[in-house]
Amino acid sequence: MSVCESLTIAVDITARHIMCKINSKDDASSKNNNRKMSSKSLNIDTLMELSPYVDGTDIATEAARSLLVEFLKSRKSVQDLFHTKTRSLKQEVKIDAYLFDFDYLARLYVCQTITQVSDPCKFYTMVDKKKVEEKIHELCDGLRWKKMGFALYTLVFPDIVKDSKTSISLRTFMEDNGELWASRIFSEVKSEQWLNRMLRRIIKGNYTESDYNRDMNVILLKLHLLDPKTVMPMYELLMRLKALPGLNLELATRNYLGGPLDCSLILPDIEAAIHKESLPVNVSRLSLNELDLYLGVEIIEFVTNEVKELGLWTGKTPQNKRVSKFKDRCTIM
Repeated sequence: MSVCESLTIAVDITARHIMCKINSKDDASSKNNNRKMSSKSLNIDTLMELSPYVDGTDIATEAARSLLVEFLKSRKSVQDLFHTKTRSLKQEVKIDAYLFDFDYLARLYVCQTITQVSDPCKFYTMVDKKKVEEKIHELCDGLRWKKMGFALYTLVFPDIVKDSKTSISLRTFMEDNGELWASRIFSEVKSEQWLNRMLRRIIKGNYTESDYNRDMNVILLKLHLLDPKTVMPMYELLMRLKALPGLNLELATRNYLGGPLDCSLILPDIEAAIHKESLPVNVSRLSLNELDLYLGVEIIEFVTNEVKELGLWTGKTPQNKRVSKFKDRCTIM
C-alpha cells in the first residue's frame, strides 16, 4: 500500500508555514494505544535507530513527494482533468504565495505531462515543452521549493519513520514527552559509550563521512521535531567532537523533495482526459446520423485558458475531431 493510500490528509497552509494533520484510518484508536503504551515500550535505543532510510531510499522524501502530487491534483486550476481519484482528499486550504504558488506548480506539472503523451491527435504540440522544462527547473532550484519541501518532509516524517520490529514511530515519542526524549538523545550523544561506538564503526572502514553526516542530520531532524531548541546545542556538541568527521548542518540547506515530480504518476489521468470523447451540445448518441465526436475537450480548455496565461501555449490545436457512425454506436443486448 502506498503512503497516500494509507493516509487521510487535512492541509492548512498559512502565511509562513504549512500545518498539516496526518491521520491513519484508525487514527483515534492508534492515539489511544500510544497513550497507553508503557514507558518500557519506549527506549532511547529505538529512538536513536529510527531512520527514514530504507535500502538506501529516503521514505520520508517519497512520502512527501506523493503527498505533494495528491495535493496538486486537487488544485482548482487542474482538478477537472483528474477523474480517477484513488482516495478522497480532505482539505482545509488557505494558500499564501509567500510560501509557494501551488496552482502555478500544478499547471506546470500537467503541462509537462501533456508533452510526454504521444497521441495521434498531437495534443503535445499545444504546449511549449522547452519553456515548461525551463520553468520547472527554475522552480525546483529555488529557495521556496526547499522551504516547502522541508515543511512537507517534517510533516510526514513522524508517522512514516517507524521501528521495523515494533512499528513504534517518532510520533509516539513526540506525544509521550518530546522534550524529555530530546534531552535523552542529548545525554546519549554526550556519553563516552556512544562516541566509542561511532569511532569503532569509522575505524572498521564500513562507515563513511557521508554516512556520518546523513545519520547526524537525522538526529538533528528528530530533535527539531521533539524539541526545536535543542538543535543548535546538539550541532555545537557534535562540532566539538574533534575525533569525529566534520558535520554539515542540512536542516536549512537540503532539498528534501529532490528534483521535478514524476510525470508518470499522473500520466494515466492525462491520457484518459485526452482520449475522453465529447459530443456537441444538444446532440444525442441515439441519433441515427453520423456524429462528430471531439477528443480531449477538457485538455484543450485547460491549455487555451490556464496554459495560455503562463505564455506556454504554442497557438497550435490538435486534430481531435472524430466521426462516429450509428452502427459503431450500436450494441447487441
